[in-house]
Amino acid sequence: MRRSPRLYGLDRSRWWLAGVHQQVEWLRGYSLGGIYQICRRLGIRYKRGRVYVHSPDPQYDQKMAAVAAIRALVAAQPGRFVLLYEDECTYYRRPMVAQGYGVVGSDLPHARQGLRPNWRRRVAASLDFSSGRLLSWQCSRFDRATLIRYYRWIEACYPDAERIYVVQDNWPVHFHEEVLAALTNSKVVVVALPTYAPWTNPVEKVWRKLYQEVLHLHDFRDDWEGLQEAVQRWLDRFGAGSAELLRYVGLCPD
Repeated sequence: MRRSPRLYGLDRSRWWLAGVHQQVEWLRGYSLGGIYQICRRLGIRYKRGRVYVHSPDPQYDQKMAAVAAIRALVAAQPGRFVLLYEDECTYYRRPMVAQGYGVVGSDLPHARQGLRPNWRRRVAASLDFSSGRLLSWQCSRFDRATLIRYYRWIEACYPDAERIYVVQDNWPVHFHEEVLAALTNSKVVVVALPTYAPWTNPVEKVWRKLYQEVLHLHDFRDDWEGLQEAVQRWLDRFGAGSAELLRYVGLCPD
């Protein structure tokens, strides 16, 4: 339902029950009323749209098929081939407002902002599809030179691997010609995810967990070094591999 019927050869702008009946093979034995009931059970309703800006990727299927093929290759020959999901995020000295326990009728909890400037820090992390190992760096920024050094460090972390596939979003720096040139003779192969599709990158859930456990309503408002150390301790928890993290992000071994 997220995608245009035109991608399936239907000359319509919106989905309708008969079109769903026509395109979804396992639903062809149902009446339109039956399909309607299944949609309701799955939480899919016919409702008013909203103004929205989005850039769907016409190569979504091809890119996801390529990632699926890499996953199958890595599952069949672990160690020889490595698959890493990579992404970057930014956190700030001042805590973000979030939910927390507080006394009813009070204005608690507080996201105390402190008195110092709102400095920021960048984190890059790569999640190993097989082991749940999290390879992370903290830097003031991730420009082209820093990203190249990060890729080389990743390569050094897998000395016995024949090929290291780094699956990531379409941030222009990831595929800058200078970065790609630096990887010409590297084991690292960068692979693009579909554009504007954060749900395809499990590392997005790593960031959610980091914010839930460390960054939301944090109490390091005037202790910038202490906040960075707390983030690093959290990242280091998964540095040797974690089945817990794989389960959390939905990458349990097949």
